Amino acid sequence: FRPSFIKGFDGEINPAKSTFQQIGKEFARLGPRLSGAITRADIALLYDFTNEWSQGFWSVGDKDRKYDGEASRYYGGFKVLQRNIDIVPLSADFTAYKVIVAQNLRLIDDATVEGLRAFVAGGGILVLNYRAGTQNMDGSMRRVLAPGVFAEIAGVTTDAKLDLVDYSGVADQFKIGFSGTEAEFRPRTILESLTLRSAEPIASFRGGRMAGRPAITRNRHGQGWVFYVGTDSADDLFHETLARAVAATGKLAPLITAPYGVVVTSREDANKIYYFLLNLTEDEHNSIPLLHPMVDVITEREGVTSVSLGPLEVAVLASPKS
Repeated sequence: FRPSFIKGFDGEINPAKSTFQQIGKEFARLGPRLSGAITRADIALLYDFTNEWSQGFWSVGDKDRKYDGEASRYYGGFKVLQRNIDIVPLSADFTAYKVIVAQNLRLIDDATVEGLRAFVAGGGILVLNYRAGTQNMDGSMRRVLAPGVFAEIAGVTTDAKLDLVDYSGVADQFKIGFSGTEAEFRPRTILESLTLRSAEPIASFRGGRMAGRPAITRNRHGQGWVFYVGTDSADDLFHETLARAVAATGKLAPLITAPYGVVVTSREDANKIYYFLLNLTEDEHNSIPLLHPMVDVITEREGVTSVSLGPLEVAVLASPKS
């Protein structure tokens, strides 16, 4: 049966009726307690409807090449860091964040450019990808090479590109590898030929004419960093590996260190921080250690120092603000 199908077309509750009843009771009990809590994130993913409209959005049978698909891949990759992530427009206040992920930011206005430059100079980490900063908001091309208006702070320029959509027959020649690892990822649609100015490579292409060329770079600008991704991949682990490289640079640790496949988020009110652990796997995860004793909000147990999660289970923990 479909777990999301609460009531079937025959009017009957699906076989998970007892589970739904339990969820309803827990919502009724926990809802008032959590209603005033808010999420505070230090990672933001920029989502811009003008860029979405320009590049295309979800369509049946062709999700991979659309703006929404790339945004989803980056969001999913950075969730591996087990920290809160906001999704914000270009008009957001960037100073609230430590990391801004600006995937597919091709159309951009001058005010946003200056805002992101100031964000990096002040100590923030900006993540850009191929063809960044190359168009005006009306879709017209800027007379610059990618990463366009960000070339100076990214410390890299794109001299040429290999478009795998046009030349799909050569795609199997190429792989992407991060420095110090054996894992390889397959490019999806593009390989940019990058020339380093002040940036350093953290990943390179392997195989074919692009072997040894930088694929992903990192550049120090002011007090911050710019990561430039001159390629793409449909592999989730590609984006997760990138996210971990960004976190290592920014010294970002998980809210609670949990096994792979467990999502960790938090909310807070004036007195407490609430941590949510969601096991999105079919595996049991036993004895996940906590930083200090907490209250298990669902079971109402106090002094909890570790938590166990069955398949698809959730834990809600409360800790006083220090």
